[in-house]
Amino acid sequence: MRSKLFGYTILVVVVITLLQGILSYETYKNIYIDENKKWLVAKISEVEKYIYSFGVGKLNDIYNKGDFRVTIVSNNGVVIYDSEADAKKMENHLKRPEIAKANKAFGKVEFSIRKSKTLGHYFLYAAKKVKIYNTLMFIRVSVALDKVDIIMKKVLFNTLKFAIICIFLGIALAIGISLVLYQPLKGLISLISEGLEKFSIQDMKSPKDFKWLSLSFSKMYQLLEEKISESNVLRKRLTSLLDSIDIGIIFFDVNKRILMFNRGAENILETNLKVGFSLLECVRVYELFEFLFQQDTKERELEININNKLKFLKVSKKKISYEDDKEGILLILSDITFLKKLERIRSDFVANVSHELKTPLTSIKGFIETLKDGAINDKDIAIKFLNIIEVEVERLVRLINDLLYLSEIENAAIPILDEKVVVKEVVLEIIELLKIKAEKKNIQLDVKVQEGLEMNIYRDWLKQIFINLIDNAIVYNKENGKVWVAVEKSDDIIIIKVKDTGIGIPENEIERIFERFYRVDKGRSRKLGGTGLGLSIVKHIVDLYGGKVWVESQEGVGSEFTVTIPIVKKADPHQ
Repeated sequence: MRSKLFGYTILVVVVITLLQGILSYETYKNIYIDENKKWLVAKISEVEKYIYSFGVGKLNDIYNKGDFRVTIVSNNGVVIYDSEADAKKMENHLKRPEIAKANKAFGKVEFSIRKSKTLGHYFLYAAKKVKIYNTLMFIRVSVALDKVDIIMKKVLFNTLKFAIICIFLGIALAIGISLVLYQPLKGLISLISEGLEKFSIQDMKSPKDFKWLSLSFSKMYQLLEEKISESNVLRKRLTSLLDSIDIGIIFFDVNKRILMFNRGAENILETNLKVGFSLLECVRVYELFEFLFQQDTKERELEININNKLKFLKVSKKKISYEDDKEGILLILSDITFLKKLERIRSDFVANVSHELKTPLTSIKGFIETLKDGAINDKDIAIKFLNIIEVEVERLVRLINDLLYLSEIENAAIPILDEKVVVKEVVLEIIELLKIKAEKKNIQLDVKVQEGLEMNIYRDWLKQIFINLIDNAIVYNKENGKVWVAVEKSDDIIIIKVKDTGIGIPENEIERIFERFYRVDKGRSRKLGGTGLGLSIVKHIVDLYGGKVWVESQEGVGSEFTVTIPIVKKADPHQ
């Protein structure tokens, strides 16, 4: 192995020396040629000025066989003068490379390096096309490149000296590597070889040198690849597990920078979290950011605004150690907005039921006490009070019936027996039922129902939809108004529209009209006998069958309620 080390070292030294010699030669040669080019440009300018002053005939006085060669060529290529040869014996120069290039670029100096056909040596030529006293001619000057050979010999001599020095340095380096690196490496190879034999990785035909080291690293790579693959599988499992949880989880390092998170956290905060960023850089929720830094608070309920939506979050945090006893913070987020809404609805429901029951019961109690105090002896007053009591009792009965009906719909724990219902029959039945109420206000009923239209629905519930929508259209309509009822089929959906010319609904009230006990005009609604549960019943029935209900209304003009229900969808009691 030492012989290989010596051999490779000497080879590297020789290659480096050779490359250095070539590079040095090319560098010196280019420098020499560039300097000569600058010198020749100056000489062309000098010759041009001389011709202007004394003419071509006087050139021989100072340029005959000097340091450089001067040649004057006419515009048609005939040599007029040459300082080194007989111009009359020289051939036409128009096709010489430097002359040909200068002929294309008037006034520009062009160069070429080639062997002279006249003198037989390599020259660096420079030529320029000029106009002197209205005569076009070429001024060419050149210099022999014999000095390049001298430079080459110097470069080769220096390269040889450099090579000898490098060889000795290389030998010293090889010995040093052998002493400093090879001996410990040899022990390492021996140690790894013993380990490889335990894995049944053997190659007894080759000495235990670098090949064994290669085998050991191959085995190490294989083991590392297995560990990395195992780590990736565990990471994917952990990510899948965390993403399947509805609650949000965000883990921060000691600097409150995000280390990891799950999809639930992104869904709750409605943003894209990024590892290495702070919470405030990802989402502008200052309440949550402050809670993260509070030392004494471990759990809180926050009311925050995200993307113009009000949300209620239950947040908790705990400290967790990681990476060499560094302590991070695990933040757990739970979206309790729905629960808060349910609490509000339940609270409103209890308050509304109490209020709705209290008013008629107080009225009934008051009239009974009045009758007991002697009013019963006055027949006219007694009958008047009894009529009022009857109205209040009927109102209580309607309220209780609506509550029971709504409870029945919401808590339908058994499968609903849907039936084939002819829609037109149900509509006409309801119209007949409400006809007298409409005539009292002189309201015209316009009914259009598609013939032969059938749907799978619980008949009594379909009746409740029409009763509540049409009754409201009559009750909240104007005198001499009109109500339009239209039912049609579109694909596999039944579309029900009930439009009136009534008092309309203010725009800011539309979102809440399907809530229990919600009334637009509370005083008028009670006076007209409304319980505030009709539209809530309609919405629950429609939701049960996977449909939708909405309203378009303009205050003082009227309202149009639209219901869409799939024709064949089964009711889902758990919806």
